[in-house]
Amino acid sequence: FRSITIVVRRDLENWQILNTVSHIAAYFGNQLKDEFDTGEYFVTKDGMNHPRNSQYPIVVLSADAAELYPLAQAVRARSLASINFIRDMIETTDDSELEQRVIAQNDKDLDYLGVGIFGDKDILKELTKQFKLWK
Repeated sequence: FRSITIVVRRDLENWQILNTVSHIAAYFGNQLKDEFDTGEYFVTKDGMNHPRNSQYPIVVLSADAAELYPLAQAVRARSLASINFIRDMIETTDDSELEQRVIAQNDKDLDYLGVGIFGDKDILKELTKQFKLWK
């Protein structure tokens, strides 16, 4: 059983939290393509189509800023499908500018806002057991 877990900094403004979660979820939707859902639509009794959503549970957890980089390292060590969302991604929409900002920094110095992980539910629980469910 696989799922998506998104760990987000709890000290962000609401719009930053939503932006981080949205971009991470969109990334996985794009990456999973054919296995994302189980068909095109759910159809009501009266014939109305409702596009299917992800077949995978998406859990959002909260973390302190200092906890995200170590989590990203642990995820990398496991070679899990993942995405790290950094402040530079929220401050620019131009990938050329973003590339220049990222290349000028060491990985540990990036300002991590969120970490998204896709994989076996039990492995994700093990990696994220110290974080609380976002409420």
